Amino acid sequence: MKGKLLFLAAAMIWSCPASCQSTPDGKVVIAQVGGGAVLQQDIMDWQAAQACYGEGAITSRKAGFMRMFEATILEETLRREAAREISADDYKKEVDRIDSETRAPDILACIKKYFAGDTNRYQRVFIRPILAQSFIREFVKHDPKVQAKAYSLRDAILREMGKEAVFKSIADAGKIEYSTAEYSIEADTAAQKVSPYSMGWSPFEAEFIEKNLKDLTVGQVNRKPIEDEADIKFVKLTGVNGKKYSFESLTIKKITTDEYLSRIAKLACRINDRELYDWAAPIKGNPILAPANIAPYSAAQ
Repeated sequence: MKGKLLFLAAAMIWSCPASCQSTPDGKVVIAQVGGGAVLQQDIMDWQAAQACYGEGAITSRKAGFMRMFEATILEETLRREAAREISADDYKKEVDRIDSETRAPDILACIKKYFAGDTNRYQRVFIRPILAQSFIREFVKHDPKVQAKAYSLRDAILREMGKEAVFKSIADAGKIEYSTAEYSIEADTAAQKVSPYSMGWSPFEAEFIEKNLKDLTVGQVNRKPIEDEADIKFVKLTGVNGKKYSFESLTIKKITTDEYLSRIAKLACRINDRELYDWAAPIKGNPILAPANIAPYSAAQ
């Protein structure tokens, strides 16, 4: 606890450079992202919350800035592209979920103790990054405009199925991925004894059979698409041998969240802190930063 208190005291020793800006209520703005902002208080709060994880926790100012910068980019993207605000009800549900599901109650208690009942700061720093990332992924996963090409191919496959077209022909005509596989309800222990390295079975196979193949007859297609964040899949049962199920698949690749963020119009961004600007502006390969058009640094901003 003494180490945490020393960290909190050190976090407060920070001087605002000449380029810093402030909100009407005096809060220091470290970065502007569209209509949103990363505040110096956000970074300090994040650092303090991270310190609750104990020795080895990453508590640097740069890490705190990046976490808050990413959250603000995603939140502004939600507002602009999905017309989606993170509501008070959204926050309450996530707070309740974390309270009921946490496996580290001592750490959570430490974090809440630091915020001392300041619900707005707790939600902004600790809950908002979780919700912003979750909501942008859900939006990209299901939005008809974002996934227009994938959904068009999905509907075309459904029409072709009505004509009794075979999976391989559909794949060749539509440039859709075709594959075959054999899943088992359980591991083949006899085969494992002969060659323990030959089996790649996992419980996922049994779950997949239960959800998508078990109720089909051989030769029947599951007309309900299997959809997740990455793709849309159709399956056709081709054989059953004891506990082993053979099937064909047609897979349509969807636009991923990372791809989507790289394609949308850029958000006007400005970083007012020279050290953080010099560190963050050149970063490549972080997909969440893709929508950020960071303006050149100017001490006179």
